[in-house]
Amino acid sequence: MPKPPPLAAILNADWQRDLIENAPETILLLDEGGTILFHHPGIREAIHGEMVGRRMDEFILPAYSNAGREKISRLFATGQADAFDFAAAFPGGGEAWYSARLAPMVRAEKVAALALFLRNATPEWQAQSELIRANAVLEKTAGQRAQALEQYMRRMQEVRQLSVALRKASTTREVTEILADQIQKVTEVDVAGVYLLQDNELHYAISLGKTEAPPPRLTPEHDPFLFKIMEANQLRRMALNEQTSHPGCRFCSYIHGQGVKSLVVAPLHTGETIVGVLFLGARDEHEILNEDEQVISAFVESSSNTLHRILLMEQLEQNLQQQEKELKILYEVMTIASEETDSHALLARSLAVTLAAVQCETGVIHLLDLSERRLKVAAEQAFPAGLNNYLLLSGAAENLWEKVFQEQKILSIQRLKSQSIAEGTREQVQLYDYLGVPIRVKENTIGVLSLFSGSSLVLDGGQIQLIRTIADQIGLALETTSQRKRENEALIFEERQRLARELHDSVSQSLYVLVLAADVGNKLLKVKAYPELSKTLQEIGNVTLQALKEMRLMLFELRPVALETIGLAGALELRLNTVEKRANLRTSLRVTGEENIPRGFDLEVYRIATEALNNSLKHSRASEVNVTLTATPKKIELVIKDNGIGFDHSQKPIGGLGLATMQERCNRIHGLLVIESHPKSGTRVKLSVPVQPVKPARRRKEPAA
Repeated sequence: MPKPPPLAAILNADWQRDLIENAPETILLLDEGGTILFHHPGIREAIHGEMVGRRMDEFILPAYSNAGREKISRLFATGQADAFDFAAAFPGGGEAWYSARLAPMVRAEKVAALALFLRNATPEWQAQSELIRANAVLEKTAGQRAQALEQYMRRMQEVRQLSVALRKASTTREVTEILADQIQKVTEVDVAGVYLLQDNELHYAISLGKTEAPPPRLTPEHDPFLFKIMEANQLRRMALNEQTSHPGCRFCSYIHGQGVKSLVVAPLHTGETIVGVLFLGARDEHEILNEDEQVISAFVESSSNTLHRILLMEQLEQNLQQQEKELKILYEVMTIASEETDSHALLARSLAVTLAAVQCETGVIHLLDLSERRLKVAAEQAFPAGLNNYLLLSGAAENLWEKVFQEQKILSIQRLKSQSIAEGTREQVQLYDYLGVPIRVKENTIGVLSLFSGSSLVLDGGQIQLIRTIADQIGLALETTSQRKRENEALIFEERQRLARELHDSVSQSLYVLVLAADVGNKLLKVKAYPELSKTLQEIGNVTLQALKEMRLMLFELRPVALETIGLAGALELRLNTVEKRANLRTSLRVTGEENIPRGFDLEVYRIATEALNNSLKHSRASEVNVTLTATPKKIELVIKDNGIGFDHSQKPIGGLGLATMQERCNRIHGLLVIESHPKSGTRVKLSVPVQPVKPARRRKEPAA
């Protein structure tokens, strides 16, 4: 690769001449007056003459001269570069357009000359001229279509007005009135009317114009004309003559009687369903134009959409009413389940609600008797003996609730015959509809809900599903009631066991000690050992007082405490006043932030507090007990302190002191239990329970004794 020449060799050459002569743009130098001082060599050939010494204005068209002079003067005054577009004329004829850039040539801090760089922009200007001519043609075309567009906009305004009116319509009657009225105004037809389809017949809804009313009812057999157009589901425009009339067609006779020559028929639909037909007639066969037909199509489409909306809204309202009714019924059944503890009353009330929901007069509930392994009547309403006897004697029951129970499916039978098989009976023959629904608990069928109706029992899918849901709710209620009963029995048994242990461990032993002490007292009395007898009597008094404390404690525990009514602080105050104070103990209760104690915590905290108080009452021989309860949004703190004899943690406390029970309750509410005690120094029990973020344990129902 050859080595490039040094920069000095390039600069020593005539580089300025090469730059100017070979520049892609034309270069001119002007003085302050606009006189040409120098020009690009190639421009001389273009104008066939010398330019140096001549003014630039000679070559610029007059329309651009003033602007050019102002640009030149401003540049010499400010020294700021500028730009300028202009058109030029040459002595030999012809015009050209240039885009010029003006740059100052500064010498001794003064603008000495102006350099004008010219670029030939003639092709761009010519293209712009062509564009202007094309735009003129376009404007002419637009002007020609302006009238048609204005007509179209007028029709669109009419369509919009129809849409606004239809949005306010809420019934089918309003839609047909608005449609007929608007179409008559727009098309100025002589006859306009609407038929609506009901039970495969067209019923006259509305007609406008000073004409007689059309036939009120049309049938496919006698008036096939409109029905065939509706089947095609397309707007149809036709010219009428005597040959278009159908024999016996009342609508055809009506149209010809009104002198109609041109007819437009448009089906009305909601979605894919035809709901009616619009007809328009003109006595001049050329009156209904193509533009009118377009407006009619738009009107029909808008009206059909409105009819569809109204139909959907009516259906939605019916569905909402049905759902509201079903939810109300289910709520009533659930309320019965929560109120009734007796299963027979629960079944009877649930059956009555079900029958009322479907307007049925007769019903029966069968439940499985596990001991006899057969279905037995658990509840019934208006179940006639004749019907029951017939079903049993004829074996029909095996095909009814027994079949429902065995197959675990809904069974529906229409017009079931009720008649005694015994000859000569006077029982009236009656037909019944039957519906049987299995009653389930989880995956097991435990019974059958049966409905009988002397009239036609017509139930849709939603109603049958409602009855099935009610049957499931009945099964759930029965299971809940049974489970609740079992839990209550278990809790009662547990409570009785606890009371039995308490009586054995405390009162029973105290009474036994009294018997022994009384026997010792008799012996001491016989030997006249009065000092020892006095001590024995003192011991008898102490034991009796302790037994009285424990009996009062048990009597207090037998009475349920309503924490929801009096609150935790009230329950603690009631306990101290009822038990400790009556046992001659000094007590104090200090509560801070009671309102912050959430439900679910109060019962567990109360049971821990009473267990600690029981220990003080039974074992500590205390004369004073103090209770402090503090509740904040984040923590509950309970402190119970007595001045009793205390105990040694290294040894097992007498009677266990219920510490395991207290700890178990504390764990259920995720708390911290600390017990501080020393011999002859009293006992301090402190419970801390965080309220957030751990959720409290579910409250356990306290059994009744």
